[in-house]
Amino acid sequence: MTHVAIIGGGLTGLTTAYRLVQAGVKVTIFEGSDRLGGLAAGCDLAGHHVEQAYHFLYKTDEYILALADELKFRDKLTYHKSSVSTYYGDKLYPMETPLDLIRFTPLSFVNRIRAGLSVLYLQKVKDWRPLSRTTALDWLRKNAGKQVTDVIWEPLLRGKFDRYYDKITMSWLWGRVLQRVDSRDKELGGEALGYFEGGFRVVIDSLVEPVRAAGTDIRLNARVTKLRHDGARVVVTTDAGEERFDRVLATVPSHVLARMIPDYRAAAPDYFRKIESIDYLDAAVLAFATPQKFTPYYWHNVNTPKAPFVVFLSLTNLVGSERFGGKNIYYIGDYIPAEHEYMHMPEADLKARWYAELKKMFPDFDPSLVMDDELTRMKNAQHIVDIGFEEEKLVPHQTPCPGVMMCNFSQIYPMDRGTNYAIRDGNRMAEMLLKDLETGTAKEGAHLRLVQPAA
Repeated sequence: MTHVAIIGGGLTGLTTAYRLVQAGVKVTIFEGSDRLGGLAAGCDLAGHHVEQAYHFLYKTDEYILALADELKFRDKLTYHKSSVSTYYGDKLYPMETPLDLIRFTPLSFVNRIRAGLSVLYLQKVKDWRPLSRTTALDWLRKNAGKQVTDVIWEPLLRGKFDRYYDKITMSWLWGRVLQRVDSRDKELGGEALGYFEGGFRVVIDSLVEPVRAAGTDIRLNARVTKLRHDGARVVVTTDAGEERFDRVLATVPSHVLARMIPDYRAAAPDYFRKIESIDYLDAAVLAFATPQKFTPYYWHNVNTPKAPFVVFLSLTNLVGSERFGGKNIYYIGDYIPAEHEYMHMPEADLKARWYAELKKMFPDFDPSLVMDDELTRMKNAQHIVDIGFEEEKLVPHQTPCPGVMMCNFSQIYPMDRGTNYAIRDGNRMAEMLLKDLETGTAKEGAHLRLVQPAA
């Protein structure tokens, strides 16, 4: 039986495995952590299962919705009206309607109008390619104005991208605006966001069940260190030794893949230059449960200069606290470079710092009432989409190592990472692998055949 190895047990890897076993292919999954699901992996919090990092669906997430229909878990999905606010100058402002923007007094009246018009213009843009040639910061300063950029957009870019805030291409921001606009629901009266009863574990479990039933070998805490082609098959090296497979799909970050295939650097220097030039940020996310409800909003953009985190949200303000036994579930999140102290400081110290800041934002918040919390630090959580990304850093799925393909969220460009695109790319990678197996093209020099990332 044809045997394929998948490196990474996130939603792309699990979806690819599901499609391959449907086609009668034997699959082995190597997952480096202790759980499946990637960035959507979950944890237990105060007796309830939640995501380690906040997740939701847009109404336009067609690929994950199609999978929900296919695997019959669509009935667990409900959509809820989102509520958004901005914390600026020690005050919380609602940011849900045009009227809220008109009332946003940190901006002059003229600039409130200008802020709204600039977003309205982006909603009408159909061709994102011209936007890829300018940074978001430059475009916003030119089209929204200095005050709008300084008060609303630059703090968000700094929080999301840290030291890379002035390098991000405008096409990235366009994609985010478009997603949110397209998810508006007239009946709900605003942006509609979806969440599953039982959380995103429903998606993961629905994929894992048929994959396991087909005899797939799923290995947790299994780190792949090297890949090479031996003339007939791909040799996968782990701490347990070497194994051979007909094909391999690596869903790891680009620079991690570079370390796995060092033998092919001389043959494909341009490929290595590209994948090693993609910068990544890590993320730290704190989920906590408390009986307190101290904010009416779901999403809080933290625009205060030098704030210790970029976003705060209340999951239960979106989906209700009933499913969590009356408890309120909150998340604090920040994106940081790998060397940032948040990735290394003691958990208790980071929690104390964040809770103290939250107390400043919401004086009614009592950290002593927190019933349970979970701090997750994620490596390579966000890639940096800068000017020239498409030409200088986007690579084919086929790697220089014959028989090995790579698919990660940097190849979703111009859209941002998300569960919907992870499912989409899992479907497409299975198709590519099956076609590659059928045509038998995994041989030396096959990397010259351009298998481009899915658009």
